[in-house]
Amino acid sequence: MPFVKVQLKPKRHSCTSQRVMPLRGIIDAKERISVKINDDEWLDLKSKARKGLSSITLPCCHHPAFLRTSSKGLKHFVHAKGVSNCDGKPETVEHLKSKIEIFEACEENGWNATLEYSENDWRADVLATKDEMRIAFEVQWSKQTIEETNFRQKRYAESKVRGCWFFRTLPEKFISEDIEEIPAFSMQKDQHGEIVIRFYHEYVPIRGFVDRLLKRKIKYCKNYRSFPKQEIVIEVYGIKCWKCKNDVHLYTVTPRLKSCCGIMQLVANVDFHPNIIEAVKELCSSEGFIIGEIKDRYSRIRRKSYASIGCYYCDAILGDASIEDSFLRIRDSERYFRRMVDLGNVIKKFGGHWCYNENEEFCE
Repeated sequence: MPFVKVQLKPKRHSCTSQRVMPLRGIIDAKERISVKINDDEWLDLKSKARKGLSSITLPCCHHPAFLRTSSKGLKHFVHAKGVSNCDGKPETVEHLKSKIEIFEACEENGWNATLEYSENDWRADVLATKDEMRIAFEVQWSKQTIEETNFRQKRYAESKVRGCWFFRTLPEKFISEDIEEIPAFSMQKDQHGEIVIRFYHEYVPIRGFVDRLLKRKIKYCKNYRSFPKQEIVIEVYGIKCWKCKNDVHLYTVTPRLKSCCGIMQLVANVDFHPNIIEAVKELCSSEGFIIGEIKDRYSRIRRKSYASIGCYYCDAILGDASIEDSFLRIRDSERYFRRMVDLGNVIKKFGGHWCYNENEEFCE
C-alpha cells in the first residue's frame, strides 16, 4: 500500500479552556466591557445572573456566558459549560493586559474603542474609530509568520482599516521595507511584569506608546534628517603659520549630528556653515582667539580651490599640511566649547524608520 501523506487540520481551541477570557459581553441586550464595570456592579450582576434575573451572552458566538474574576483580579466573561463550537482561542494574561492598556489609551485620546471586534473575516484585539479613520491593534504574544501577518494585514486593508501590530517575537524575514505597510513593534514584559514596547533605545509602557501613536508623535519617515537646532562642540587649537611663523588658531566641529528622532547620529562636515562661523567669531571676540578669514583659496597640494581658513596675518592657506602639524598640539579642556546652533536641514540619510519626536519635528 503506497504511503499517503495526510494534511491534518489545525486543532481548534475550545472556548471552555481556562485561558480564554473574553472581555466583551452582552448583558441584558447591552454590550459591556468587563474592565469598565466597577466592583460593586460586577458583584450585583453576578448575583442576578445566578438567580436568572440577567441574561449574559458573548458577541463572538451568541452563546450563554457567566461572569468571573481571575485570581489576579481580572474581570472577564466565560462561556457556559458545554459550549464548544466557538472560534475563541487561548490568550495569556499578558495578552489580556495588553488589550486593556490599548483600549484605555484609545478612550483617553477620544477614540471610540471596541475590544475583540469582529467584522467580515477578521477579528481585532482592539478596534479604534474616529471620524472616518479605523485602526486595528493586534497583540501577538505567540509567534506568527510574516506570510500570516501579510495575509491578515491585507484583510484589514480591504476593509479600509489600518493594522498596527505588537509582537513579542517579530516575524522572521520581517525587513525594513515592510514597516511602512505593516507597522510592527516589539514588546516584552519588564522586571515588574508590565508590558513595554522596545522602541530603539527606550522601553515605553504599551499604553504610553499607543498614546504617542494616536497623538501622531510617531511617524514613518523614509530618510533621517539632522535636528535643525542642536548643541555642537567647537574645538579651537593653536598652530604656527607655516609661512609667516606667527601663532594663530584653527577650529573644527564634532562631525556627528543627532537626527530629529534621536536614534541616529549623522556624520556631516559643518565647519563652515554660516551659523558655525558666527559662533566662532563670537568665540574670537570673547576668548581672544586669532582666526583668519574663511574663503576659497587655491591649494597647490590639492590643485584646486576650496573653502579654507587663512592665516590671520599673511592670509596663507592653512590647509592639509598645517592640519597634520596640528596633531602635535597639546589639547586641554578649555579649548572645547559647546554652543546651540541652528544648522537647518543639514544632512539626510536614506533609512526607512518610525520617527518619534515630542514636538513633531520629524525626519523626512
